[in-house]
Amino acid sequence: MSLAIPTTSFTCDVVDGLAHIVLNQPDRGNPVDGVFCRELNLAIAELSEREDVRAVLISARGKLFSVGGDIAAFERQGDGLPVMIKNWTADLHAAMVRMTRMRAPVVAAVHGHVAGGSVSLMAAADLVVIGKSVRTASAFARIGFSPDTGSTMTLTARMGPARAKRFFLLGETLDATTAQSAGLVDLVVDDADVMAEAERIARELAAGPTEAYGGIKRLFLQAPHRSFESQLEDEAQTLAAISKTADAREGIKAFREKRTPNFQGR
Repeated sequence: MSLAIPTTSFTCDVVDGLAHIVLNQPDRGNPVDGVFCRELNLAIAELSEREDVRAVLISARGKLFSVGGDIAAFERQGDGLPVMIKNWTADLHAAMVRMTRMRAPVVAAVHGHVAGGSVSLMAAADLVVIGKSVRTASAFARIGFSPDTGSTMTLTARMGPARAKRFFLLGETLDATTAQSAGLVDLVVDDADVMAEAERIARELAAGPTEAYGGIKRLFLQAPHRSFESQLEDEAQTLAAISKTADAREGIKAFREKRTPNFQGR
């Protein structure tokens, strides 16, 4: 099943609980532009409300995952660039917020090169699989820009504030091993295995206890901003609510019967 809205910058199909978003402007390096921002906002709004979506996989066609922002469009705007940036980020930032808060886990499969705002799109995924040859570039300072796309939050959550700040200030480009050591990505595999491994993980998540995943995501998202006491109480409240779900009952029953649980995402 496809999205209710047509898209040109990426494709998206939902099959057996897995929504697969594929960046689809390979000739342009899959840039972040106005059309992409608008379409991603509409797509994530829909996917986050669909009961049949239990995991999301993001990948790309072409030699590169994404070059980041559309530099040619920036140059064309001239003095109108600040207004364009506010228009683009209004859509893109809303999509990022909803993607990180949706109950379905998100997996990113990254190949080739990823730069600028697309690094944040990658980092916002719950699990990131990249190829050994991937280069991850902080392009903002190189062109005199500061980060957007939630970069200061998503990369800080993965790398810590000092390491993330260094990445942006020095305009670093990280190889796959360094990116993994820094916490920016989760798994590094052979280039030829990226899609297969990412899809394997995404399908495993799509067959899992979706409401529990949503609770886990929300608890970790808010943890850095809460007092210990508040977080403990929210853990208790979240667990109590999730314990009432059909999947929680199935999980307990399957454990007692020594079999694999059959989760339904509810």
